[in-house]
Amino acid sequence: MAGTEHQDDETLTAFLDGELSPRDHGAVLERLGGDPGLRQRLEALQFSRQGLDAAFGAMLSVAPRADLEAMLDRALAQAPQPRRSAPIRSRIWQTWQPRLLAAAALIVVACLAGGLGYSLGGANAPKAAEGWHEAVAEYWALTTKATLALAPSPATRTQQLALAGDALGIPLTASAISLDGQSFRGAQLYEFNGKPLVQIAYLDPDYGPIAYCVIRNGKPGATSPTSAEIGGFNVVHWSGDGFGRMVIGRAPAGRLAEIAARLAGEAGQGA
Repeated sequence: MAGTEHQDDETLTAFLDGELSPRDHGAVLERLGGDPGLRQRLEALQFSRQGLDAAFGAMLSVAPRADLEAMLDRALAQAPQPRRSAPIRSRIWQTWQPRLLAAAALIVVACLAGGLGYSLGGANAPKAAEGWHEAVAEYWALTTKATLALAPSPATRTQQLALAGDALGIPLTASAISLDGQSFRGAQLYEFNGKPLVQIAYLDPDYGPIAYCVIRNGKPGATSPTSAEIGGFNVVHWSGDGFGRMVIGRAPAGRLAEIAARLAGEAGQGA
């Protein structure tokens, strides 16, 4: 096994996946016994994999296999085919299925956990009849405790809230969005049909991920907090001053109503 980091990572990954021959497996074990740096690298790879296992499980359960199969069918139809095309299609799907689904999951992870702006109104936008509440519920279904396992530092929290507040045109302060018993897990900026949409994530010790979402929709009038169930989640939504707001999660409706009342009291004062 060569000594560069890249080659070590490849071999260690195969070691973790049980893909090494008995001889190579033994060689890795022997080297681990005498190389503290290699042991640390193995532990780091194990840790990085553990944090994503639960999230990937939920994501792959809703991965668009039908869409991927349709795309594969179109590609095969346009390419010269041997007489036995059906077995070839099956072999191609078996070969690429894990990679395609993992790639789809990685895109979702990057959007949910990376603090990057992500558009819900582009080429793959929700249908026009779908509202922003439903769009949020669709991607929030992919969020697990593992997705929100790491809390941002105070400095990162301040930067995220500043970026989100600038996009919405209102100040977002840590004190205004803090919730008793809820651990802040990041503020991400999205877009729905050309309108800025901010998601502030929390991790409840009993009920898991909860999100407070704000969209600058420019709609006149105001509505009081209203409880509903959307996409299997309990939701409380309200609006006013050209903004729509929503709290979503698997917590009991009464608990979300309490959170919404606290946040609604801060509307226009930093939330």
